[in-house]
Amino acid sequence: MAPNQMQYKLQVSAAPSYDPAVKQTVYVNTDTPTVVVSPSSESSIVVRIQNFSGLPDGSPKTNAYFGHRDHMRDLYSISFMIKFKEDTSFDDVLFGNDFDRPIRDNLPYGFGIAYKIFHYMIDPSAEGDVYADKPYLYGYAVTSINAITVAQPNEEFQSLVKEDMSTIVHVDGHDIDIPPSAGKRRKFFLKQENRKKYIFRAGETYKFDFFNPYIEMGSEFALRLPGYSLAIMKYWDGQPLRYVLKSKSGKVYFTLLFELVDIGS
Repeated sequence: MAPNQMQYKLQVSAAPSYDPAVKQTVYVNTDTPTVVVSPSSESSIVVRIQNFSGLPDGSPKTNAYFGHRDHMRDLYSISFMIKFKEDTSFDDVLFGNDFDRPIRDNLPYGFGIAYKIFHYMIDPSAEGDVYADKPYLYGYAVTSINAITVAQPNEEFQSLVKEDMSTIVHVDGHDIDIPPSAGKRRKFFLKQENRKKYIFRAGETYKFDFFNPYIEMGSEFALRLPGYSLAIMKYWDGQPLRYVLKSKSGKVYFTLLFELVDIGS
């Protein structure tokens, strides 16, 4: 029998590793950053969820972010500022989801179609294995994340991230040629040869915003892709939805957990 959604509340937490003992609460919709320091980076993370009714109790149900003309259809946002501690190739930074246990026995009928829609329309760079003992689906940060810019020195967290990679240069110092729009930038970096031409420089701060209208985590839990809709609770096996920013070599910059907590009937 599917779990009763009303018995659970969503809780969001962040950590510098996969160790649940070091996770800390993310205060959704408050625009108060959660600071995560790993051996390889320093990050400040803000999460916004439309129609949020999770933990801690009394959290704002929405954020002014969703009233902006560019985000009125979006259902959530993962926004972060990050400073890498060493020069890091665009070709080395991955962003996506992974799980500790198999999910193959809980995948709904038609999931293969949903994956094709996701891969074709949302993130062509994403690769993974949802049938593995430890399922994963990662894309490159520069192709998966909607908006990227370079922060000004000592800049504090701002509510909106506007695409601007104009100050990023080739690893060999050549003139910039990253397309100015987010859509063209994502397409440009689908080619590995282009990703290898650029680095995130040590000590410089970069701002990212990942958002979409496809995952409902507020009033209900559902996946809504174009032409495909799924009520998540019916197939949930108790595992959190985990986002991770990591390197190909296994360095973890941060993990972000979206967990359903049993609050009783």
